[in-house]
Amino acid sequence: MKTVFQPVAAVYDRRPHKQNTFSYLRQAILLLFITTIPSLAAATLNQQIDPPEANIGDAVSVTFSVQNGAIKQKEGLSLFGMHMPNPDITLPQVDGLQTVHLEAQTSSMNGISNQTVTFTVIPAHSGNFNIPAFDIHLQDGSVLRTQPMKLHVLGPGSANNSSTANPQTPVNPPPNASAPPPVNPNGPVIFPPNNGAPPDQQPNNAPPNPPDAATNNPNPNVPTEADGRPAKVFIIITPQTTDAYVGQSIPMRIDFYIRMDSDAQQDSLPTIKGSDFLMNNLATRFREDEVAVMNEAFHRNTWFTAISAPKSGDFPLQMERDTYWVKSLNANQDPFTNFFPSQPNLAHESVPSNQLTMHVHVLPTDGRPANFSGAIGKFDVTGAALPLTVAVGDPVTLHFSVNGQGNFDYVRCPTLADDPAWKTYVPSSKIEYQDESHTEGVKNFEMAIIPQKNGTVPLPQANFSYFDPTSKQYVTTPINLPPITVTGTAATPVATSGTAADSTFAAAPAADGFLPNRIDSGSPQISLIPVYRETWFWVVQGGLLTALVLCAVVMFLRSRSKPEDDLAAQLERQNSLTREEDAMGQAAHSGDALAFFMAARHAVQLKLGTQWRVNPESLTLTEIRQRNPQLAETLEPLFLQADEIIYSGGVGHGLDLAQWERHVRELLQPQTQPA
Repeated sequence: MKTVFQPVAAVYDRRPHKQNTFSYLRQAILLLFITTIPSLAAATLNQQIDPPEANIGDAVSVTFSVQNGAIKQKEGLSLFGMHMPNPDITLPQVDGLQTVHLEAQTSSMNGISNQTVTFTVIPAHSGNFNIPAFDIHLQDGSVLRTQPMKLHVLGPGSANNSSTANPQTPVNPPPNASAPPPVNPNGPVIFPPNNGAPPDQQPNNAPPNPPDAATNNPNPNVPTEADGRPAKVFIIITPQTTDAYVGQSIPMRIDFYIRMDSDAQQDSLPTIKGSDFLMNNLATRFREDEVAVMNEAFHRNTWFTAISAPKSGDFPLQMERDTYWVKSLNANQDPFTNFFPSQPNLAHESVPSNQLTMHVHVLPTDGRPANFSGAIGKFDVTGAALPLTVAVGDPVTLHFSVNGQGNFDYVRCPTLADDPAWKTYVPSSKIEYQDESHTEGVKNFEMAIIPQKNGTVPLPQANFSYFDPTSKQYVTTPINLPPITVTGTAATPVATSGTAADSTFAAAPAADGFLPNRIDSGSPQISLIPVYRETWFWVVQGGLLTALVLCAVVMFLRSRSKPEDDLAAQLERQNSLTREEDAMGQAAHSGDALAFFMAARHAVQLKLGTQWRVNPESLTLTEIRQRNPQLAETLEPLFLQADEIIYSGGVGHGLDLAQWERHVRELLQPQTQPA
């Protein structure tokens, strides 16, 4: 039997294998066909203007996206042999619209390329603007035709209707509510709103027309150098609005630009200047891309966060970042230049961002609901209850969900009206953010509530109140909850009388009710003996006195040993100072600039740390300047030269270490140190 079935088994083993081979071949051909189709497809064009309705001075984004094609590039924008995006595309000139910024990005997914070009334009006056159609030339010689686009710009005092109205009815709407502040999610805030003031009454810092400098600088927020080129390093902050309320979370974008020929490793995060604003924590991982600014190639790091103001007023908003960047390259005169590249000369400084003025208002008191908890934004609230049928004394769980955009830290659980038929407990909450700035999310609440009677019992009325900064009104949202069917019998109170027997024993409650809690305090005993005649009183007093004496002895012993400890620490610092002075002399003799400046700076820190009784390693130039500005001015050249040598790792050509040694030893003399 074994010899008969072996050939048959061999035949059936080969048949599935042959079928799998043809199956794999068909899949490979299909995959090749699918991946080839996108490359053969014609290029397509998508365009968008956002927002289609804006205020005077708002930044409007005009975006063109080309799929399966590449826009023709201009010549001349490259770095280290790598060409940067520089599309040959120009937005048609429209009277009253100024183009202030152009940004190009290229991406690819599943074999489909996508190139996006975004223009930022600023309207100078109100009215209807028409951007005419124009041709976009591609690298392969084909041409794509755009469609005309329309932009409606509101005049002073007009309301922007581009946002969706809140479906809820606001409580006590104020009469003649003014227009909401403009929202600018796509670009820097260049011209703050004039708050409805006529053109002849606008402040000097917010002109209705762009300044003359804009002709030389396409983006007024980009700092320039003397030759007109953009600065090597700069920061641009873009809050969603510059007009807000106390406690409102304002989404903000932070863009850090560093020119590619000046790029260096960064190890810090941007920080907000001053104490006028609070900011959410920044993510340590940022978005990174490469962009062209004024025909220069830049690396860009982007963070998204949110800020809020704890008080009202007009405050400057600015950020900064502790930055390293390549200032220049040291010329290498060594004959082996081709083998040893030039050393970069690093600059270390705090780079500031553009400065904006935030107008922060107090929340109105008129129409403020009693249950308002400080939530500012736009929210939708839903509620549910489970289970719908319970017994008397069993809990019902209420579920509330608040989603939208705003300051979720101030979003509290919806409040319930007082109802003796229900007993409520403290709710629990959980939040899930949906964006990096932590201003969009969903906050869920759960609350236990216990019925106190049976029957069909309606749940208490639930409400949630918040302040809408767009309409500048308080909004109260009622939450519909289903009625609950409660079975069983409610507990009946126990009747008592004034007799002693009744005070000890109570009538038995109903079998299906709750057993009442009884606390029998017993008969009190009163003593007239003075407390100082009790033994425990003197035991406690003796213990307190003993503890006081022990504390005094310990403090005395510590005071006696402290001078010896201080003397030992001073001797150790003096020995360290001597060692650093010896190392400084040896380094100057051998020409080792790095070892010399490390020893010199540490020697100065040891000297000042001994004099001021502080940790020497914590003494920076900033700390010295706070204690003694005149001394800091004297030590500044030493600290700056030491930083440059240490950070660049250079050998310090042209430095006279013998002269530096004499200068440092003069600084270490006792008579040169201030008291």
